[in-house]
Amino acid sequence: MGTRSSRFCVGVLALASLSGCLEPGDAIYLPRDTVPPRVVSTAPGGGETLPTGGSLRVTFSEAMDLRSLRPGIAVFSGRDELPLTLTAPPVPELDEDVERGDVPYTVEAAFAEGVVLTPNTQYTLVLRTVLTDYEGNPLSSEIRIVFRSAP
Repeated sequence: MGTRSSRFCVGVLALASLSGCLEPGDAIYLPRDTVPPRVVSTAPGGGETLPTGGSLRVTFSEAMDLRSLRPGIAVFSGRDELPLTLTAPPVPELDEDVERGDVPYTVEAAFAEGVVLTPNTQYTLVLRTVLTDYEGNPLSSEIRIVFRSAP
């Protein structure tokens, strides 16, 4: 019986020592990120030219959910979607003081093996709203970037 009561006392003391860590009303966790990601830049940009064997780059305002990249990034020639191979860096490990939204995140989209762009032809890069950041916030609207292949 003495062991049980001493365990109880240790438990009460442990809880009492933790009670001074938070002020009444303090949140236990930081607020969840609810800000949607933004497209910071694309290469090529609208109206620009992509070399025939080149690849596209999309830079987002923050780390993206890797699972959303494949369905969210597409390139069209007219109505035909061209197959892409996407390369994305792993989500960076960040200091506790830095929010994930502070780190730009660049995804590279290369055309799949066997896909050759027709010279001097218009293509459309489509960034769909299924693209989500690491916290699950979707892109606020679909973005279309029209570019041309080199002559």
